[in-house]
Amino acid sequence: MKNKILIMTLFTVLLVSSLLPNAAAASTSFLMNTKKNYTYTLYEQKNKHNRSSMTATFTGKINGSDLWYYKFAGDFFQKLYLQDDYGLESAYTELKFPLVKGAEWKKDNATARIISLNNTVKTPAGTFSNCVLVETTYNASNKDVAYYAPGHGLIKLQSGSGVTMEVSKIENAHYGRVLIKEKGIPMYNPKGKVHRTLAKGEGLKVFKENASSYDVGGGYYVKKSKATLFYTGFVYSKKQQLDIYAPNGKLHRKTRVGETIRVYGFENGHYQVGGGYYIPADIHVQYDR
Repeated sequence: MKNKILIMTLFTVLLVSSLLPNAAAASTSFLMNTKKNYTYTLYEQKNKHNRSSMTATFTGKINGSDLWYYKFAGDFFQKLYLQDDYGLESAYTELKFPLVKGAEWKKDNATARIISLNNTVKTPAGTFSNCVLVETTYNASNKDVAYYAPGHGLIKLQSGSGVTMEVSKIENAHYGRVLIKEKGIPMYNPKGKVHRTLAKGEGLKVFKENASSYDVGGGYYVKKSKATLFYTGFVYSKKQQLDIYAPNGKLHRKTRVGETIRVYGFENGHYQVGGGYYIPADIHVQYDR
């Protein structure tokens, strides 16, 4: 419980229904890489042994904004990011453009200020160059210090409450799975030889695909056929029922609490669950790839 409270002091949950306006993007992107998965480590600055972790995966786009799904300590939240000519936006302005040392802007009841540019920051995930250092002042004794890296967004945050968050792992993201519908389907190695046969019901991560096969990692692949089914992940809620809507927008049915529903795509803020049916994205909808 303590770790969950620490994490939530670092982020503002942004309701998926609160869409950000679409606009042209600036030349240098400070958005997270949508083809990567991020893992963050959080710890108390006075007690680095009290650690917890959080993961972030890309869900899809809503009105030009990137929707990211964060999981931590058995809980989750979702956050939208948009970069335009005015800055990097989430529930507030994280960076103000143009990037000028000393530039200030209001962030809720605080004042954010760019302290320096071109910082080099070392994290467990690697060393990042050309980082922007932003200091957010709430009062004389409470300041947050944040570092933003091109192509990865926020990589380190030292909060005034005594908590540090830093990126600890960045890895290639799988963008879906292939469901094996029949037993005995072969998986091939990079040389084209059968590596093993798959069991009915297996769901393998898919990292890329071509016209004839799914790459399931390391160059291993499964051929496309009627016995394989691609899906991006699945949604569920542990706390309440989810509404499934028909293509005409009318309520089709409600799921059971905890029932998992396969997702085949994400469009216009909706999880596509097959045949034009969909579940609207919302803060209580959990999504796993």
